[in-house]
Amino acid sequence: MALASVATAAVAFALVVGGCGDKTEVVPNTVDQSVEVAQQMLSDKGFQSTVTRVTSNQLANEVLKQSPVGGTDAKTSEKIALTVSNGPGDGIVPDVAGDAADRAERELRNADFEPVVKEVYSSVHEAGFAVGTNPAAGTDMQKETKVTLNVSRGPRHSSVPDVIGLSENNADAALTNAGFRVDHAFKVANKTPGSIIAQDPVGGVSAAIGSSVQVVIDRKPVKVTVPNAVGLTQAEGDRKLQNAGLDAVYSTKIVSSASQNGIVLAESPGAGSKVNEGTNVALTIGRYKRPTPPVPPVPPGPSSIVKQFNLKADQTKTYTVVWSSGQCPGGTGNAVLSGDGGGSAMSGAQITDQGPAGKRSYYATTQTSDITSPVTLKITITCLVQ
Repeated sequence: MALASVATAAVAFALVVGGCGDKTEVVPNTVDQSVEVAQQMLSDKGFQSTVTRVTSNQLANEVLKQSPVGGTDAKTSEKIALTVSNGPGDGIVPDVAGDAADRAERELRNADFEPVVKEVYSSVHEAGFAVGTNPAAGTDMQKETKVTLNVSRGPRHSSVPDVIGLSENNADAALTNAGFRVDHAFKVANKTPGSIIAQDPVGGVSAAIGSSVQVVIDRKPVKVTVPNAVGLTQAEGDRKLQNAGLDAVYSTKIVSSASQNGIVLAESPGAGSKVNEGTNVALTIGRYKRPTPPVPPVPPGPSSIVKQFNLKADQTKTYTVVWSSGQCPGGTGNAVLSGDGGGSAMSGAQITDQGPAGKRSYYATTQTSDITSPVTLKITITCLVQ
């Protein structure tokens, strides 16, 4: 009887224990939860789970689906199968530096990344162009994640320090500390050797950080020898002096030969002299002026002699006058008879050349048969110069 009671108790215990392992519960819905949260939700209901990871455009570690689905009854001894996103997979961040901002964004999206634009100063890339990315180009990372796209807003500007009068070292330090690069040039100014005598841009001007500022440093002159420029053209002489570190100044001198036009006739200080570099050397340059041709003499105009005389009707009068040689060469001319006080002018008087060379006689003969009364006539003899 006692043995039968023990056996009955053992069977009852076994039924109780076995009944606990096959308890039925409503399966919770874990879709879109992270795998950690989903497993905790199932564990709270007495379920265990299995995880299968797959590539997906959804965020990594999110539950995509489950079996049995949420809301159904299942024995707690049954494992719930979870399908979990492993993300879209890995990709390589493309190199977009130097591309226009909109093109850089497209390249990142085409590589399955999400660009996040950030404006930054850049002295290398123009405003509106990509400077780079964060993570950097070439990085292997999960797709569909965010990549910072740095877009240039142009260089940062700052006021250029005024370094005139400073030593070379102090000027370099001031400009470098302000974010500028320094270019050096040298010039003999005979002021304070080693100090800054000029700069570009000048102090106070706003300029891009990283841009260059040129400083001109006063350099102590050295002695140089004046080269011989005499006989060279002006351009050749100037070039020869410049190559020696000297400056040319000019004066001119009129020359009678065209071969000396534009030629260096003299220089001062003379060739071989020792002078400081930067010294002015005076060059005398020949200037040829073509002689003015002589003006031909103007020949004398016609000359004339007038003789008045009384003439009666039907009277022939001969008038003779002597000219000096050269006054009327060749004896060419004419005579005109005109009346004074009513007489009519008559032309056609003859002029005859006679006499030896050196003394030439000209006479005019006029017949006045048409004159009806005595009148005073005037005869004009004009010599035509050939």
